Amino acid sequence: MVTQKKKKISKTKRLWSEVQGDPELNRRISLGPVNSLSLLKDPKHLGFTLSRYKFAAKMLHDRKKIVDIGCGEGIGCLVLGAETKAEIIGVDFDPEQITYAESWIKPHSRAEFVCRDLTCNKLNIKGVNGLVSIDAIEHVYQDEQDRFFENILSCLTKDAVAVFGTPSLYSYQYTAERSRKGHVNLFDEKRLRDTLLKYFKNVFVFSMNDEMIHTGFPKMAHYFIALCCGKT
Repeated sequence: MVTQKKKKISKTKRLWSEVQGDPELNRRISLGPVNSLSLLKDPKHLGFTLSRYKFAAKMLHDRKKIVDIGCGEGIGCLVLGAETKAEIIGVDFDPEQITYAESWIKPHSRAEFVCRDLTCNKLNIKGVNGLVSIDAIEHVYQDEQDRFFENILSCLTKDAVAVFGTPSLYSYQYTAERSRKGHVNLFDEKRLRDTLLKYFKNVFVFSMNDEMIHTGFPKMAHYFIALCCGKT
């Protein structure tokens, strides 16, 4: 009769098994089509997006009610929810992305989602003192830009803080074809600041390259992050 030797289990593996026994590991979400494409074709870009939301969340850490304008599939709302105690509302005009956010992000967060085209319609929400808009304004045609800002900012309180993020005009030549097609309204640092000063008393524009936010030479920035305080 052949007897099998009992396999030895190291302390290291035993510890790992205990860690893996956490019931939280049973939670699952599926990435939506946009973020799936990003992860498969250009995974570093998903990291950049999350780092932009991390900056925004830190700037809005004490806000009570935050809207995420152009939330897409809502993955940024998870970051905002993790870093703040705020009520979070994600808004986008793409019904498919909002449907995904409702199905996969909402059950794992306290975020609510609204499908609305803010180039045509006001955001009928009151008492918002925090706003995030990452990768949205570059998709808005210039002749619809003023109406877009008026519609989204109508919900803000006077003491609101807002964070806008958008690709730099100088990075256009390096972007993928899909991005070029959608980016119809790119900004340099001056135009971005001047535009936002129409609506806020104070605007601070930072440069961004990859995950790094800095105050370096704007023409070398691939991305701009604007911190805005005090609605006019």
